[in-house]
Amino acid sequence: MHEPVWEFLIVNYLFLGGLSAGLCFVSGLASWFQEDGQSAFPRIARWGALLAPWPVSLGSALLIFDLGKPLRFWKLFFHFRWQSPMSIGSWLLVLFTLVSLVNLWAWLEQSERQGLLARIPERIRSRIPAQVRAYLDRDASAWRRTLAMAGFPLAVGVGIYTGVLLGAVQARPFWNTNLVAQMFLFSALSSGAATILLVRLLDKEAMDLKEVRFLYTLDIVLISLEFFIVLPYLIHGELSVLAVREALALILGGPYTLVFWGLFLGAGLLIPLAIEVYEFKPLLTGKGTFHLNPRLAMAAASLVILGGYTLRYVFVFAGQASGFR
Repeated sequence: MHEPVWEFLIVNYLFLGGLSAGLCFVSGLASWFQEDGQSAFPRIARWGALLAPWPVSLGSALLIFDLGKPLRFWKLFFHFRWQSPMSIGSWLLVLFTLVSLVNLWAWLEQSERQGLLARIPERIRSRIPAQVRAYLDRDASAWRRTLAMAGFPLAVGVGIYTGVLLGAVQARPFWNTNLVAQMFLFSALSSGAATILLVRLLDKEAMDLKEVRFLYTLDIVLISLEFFIVLPYLIHGELSVLAVREALALILGGPYTLVFWGLFLGAGLLIPLAIEVYEFKPLLTGKGTFHLNPRLAMAAASLVILGGYTLRYVFVFAGQASGFR
C-alpha cells in the first residue's frame, strides 16, 4: 500500500472549513428569527459571527501550505476553471471569508470597534481617510439580517464543497458518491451548533434555557439527518460494484472499523444524540419542562465536535487507501 498523499493538514482543513460554515449558518439562523424586531437569539448569533471567520482562515492557510509551493497560490485566482472543484472552491472560500468578516464587524459593539481601530499603528491609521474611519466605526447592526441571508448559501456551499473536493476524485471508490458531500454538510452544521453551545456554556454570562433549547433542537435535527445519510452510504456501498464493496471493507472489519464505528458513529453521533434527547425527555413526554445539565451538555457538544473531526480523518485516510487496494 502506498503512503497517503493527503494527511492531517487536509483533515484539519476540511474540518476547519466545515466548522466555519456551521458557525456562520447557525449565527445566520439565530439572526433571522426575530422577536420585537430584534434577533430572538442574539448571543448565539453574536458568538457564531465572532467565531466564523477564523477556522476557515486557518484552514485555508493550511491548504496553501500543503500545496508545496505556497507562494504561488495566487495564480489559482487568475486561471478560473468552472469544471474544477478546486478553482470554484477557492473563490467560494474567499467570498465566504469576506462575508463572515463583515458579519463579525456588524456584531461588534461600539467600544469593541473603537478598540480594534485604536490598535492600528498610528502611521497607518493617519493615512486612512477620515470618511473611511468614520464608516468603519458606524453601527452596522441594521445589516445583520441581510448578511445572514448572504451567509446562508455561502455557508452551505462551503460545507458541501469540503465533501465535493473528495467526491470529485473518481479513482477513489470510497469517496465517489454525492452522499459524501451531504454527510460533510450536516456534520459541518452540527459541529457549528455544538461549538456555539460549548462556548456559551464556558462563557461567564448566564446561559439562557431558550438558547440551549434552540441549539439542542437544531443539533438533534442535524445529527439525525447526518445519521440517515450514513446509512444510505453504507447500504449503497454494499450493493455497488466490487471496487466500492472492497473500499467499504476498510470500515467494515478493516483498519478503520473501530475509528468509524466507535469514535464517529458511536461517540460522535449516537451518544450526543441520546444525551440531547434525554434532556428533552420531560418536555416531550409532557411530564416536566426542559432542563439543563451543564456537564451533559458540554459532553454532548464536545463529542459532536470530535465526531466531526473523526469523520474527516476516516474519509481522508480510508479514501486514499481504497484507491490502492
